[in-house]
Amino acid sequence: MKKRLSILLVTTLLLTCLTTLVWADDKDLPYEIAAPQNVAVIWIEGNDSPTTMSFSYSIPNDMAKFYKDMEDPDTAEALRAKYAFETVWCFVQIDWAIDDVNDSVSGWHYNEYWTDRGDYGIRYDEEYRIRTSEWDMPDWALGNATETAQTAWILRGVPDDTRWNGDPENKTPGVKDQLNPDQYEYYDDTVHIDFTKHTAYFRARLVTVVSKATEDGDVSEYYYSDWSDTCGYGKDIAAIEILKPSDVAAPVITDLRITADVYDENPVAEFTLTVPETLQKQVTDVSTHGSISVYTEARVKGDSEWTHVDGDRDVKPGALRAYLSYLVNDERPTIPKDTPLELRCRYYVSQYSPYTSLEVEDFYTDYSNVITFETEEINADKPTYDATTVAPATEIAPTNPPAPTTEEKDECWLCHFCPQPLGLCIFIWLLIILVIAAVVIVVVVMQKKKKKDEKK
Repeated sequence: MKKRLSILLVTTLLLTCLTTLVWADDKDLPYEIAAPQNVAVIWIEGNDSPTTMSFSYSIPNDMAKFYKDMEDPDTAEALRAKYAFETVWCFVQIDWAIDDVNDSVSGWHYNEYWTDRGDYGIRYDEEYRIRTSEWDMPDWALGNATETAQTAWILRGVPDDTRWNGDPENKTPGVKDQLNPDQYEYYDDTVHIDFTKHTAYFRARLVTVVSKATEDGDVSEYYYSDWSDTCGYGKDIAAIEILKPSDVAAPVITDLRITADVYDENPVAEFTLTVPETLQKQVTDVSTHGSISVYTEARVKGDSEWTHVDGDRDVKPGALRAYLSYLVNDERPTIPKDTPLELRCRYYVSQYSPYTSLEVEDFYTDYSNVITFETEEINADKPTYDATTVAPATEIAPTNPPAPTTEEKDECWLCHFCPQPLGLCIFIWLLIILVIAAVVIVVVVMQKKKKKDEKK
């Protein structure tokens, strides 16, 4: 009897731990959890609020490529199967300090409420009170995780309410609580800091959240990168240097091919862009006050003139698209299948921002190497673009979109073939039934034994 009871207890414990065991087996992440590789910041000279800064940071290439692959349904499904997640997303945390990062008041403001705390999440304590200020940024969404450079406006002005003064009753700090009195002035319903006398410092780290399905529902795991290097603006920081044409190398492109997508009912080409570390830093720095974008040209092999073709313009590692419908015109309405085409690109660098006094002439870099491929038929008489074709890359993405979601999976996460009655694998239900049956048998046997003992 003792032996059977021990087996029953072990079985019950295994059932309880099943979720943890499955999670542990699949805990590898699809990319390395690395800190932002480059950070830069610039004051926008009072064009938003007197203190607003434009902060830029770059995300690692393998991370950007992963989220690019997640946009393709075929590669996305393969990644979900490989890493066994339901959803995965990333956000950034931006920490700040004024003058001295180690000061007890105005130094780094990161604390325990910047990390996930189970039921309480980020920002909140055990009584669901917010414990971070308006200038703290522990959960800022990425603009588009496929892009190398990301930008956020930070240290924006706060009105004379709880955002400035805090809420002592609920232990919510105000921005005033995080500054020393000699570091600011407050008037016109906002805070002012003289950056010829003071310096603002910043650092950032990336947070990846992986959600997996368990018998108790979706469970999320948070992974935090190291903090980036520190950047700053003000009295003790050298100004960001303006790039010259000789500073930015020509693009390096490879692997030109035709995709399954269409635009204007015509084929779409795709090529791979290499983004070295030097370019990542340049893109990040320029993102505070301008942009570096990809300008692509193509032609039929043998032609003397090149034609600008629209497509992906953002500098990011991996695949960029080029829309080949731009190659046909009234003089050449059709380009036959298997015609050799050539493609090249260069960077367009713009360093003027309407929010700052920085201004310099725009320039193009040298051209990349030329790559060649054979096209599908391109025809100007085909129907125009409609909703069934690939969307133009030039459409503006929403700022700070919600965390990405994925389609619900019908496949059972354990056996991969059962219909998951009531959300659980059928084998788990069988195991539960066996455990219940075993418990009933044990109780019945023990009651019978007890009655026999009483009769004796």
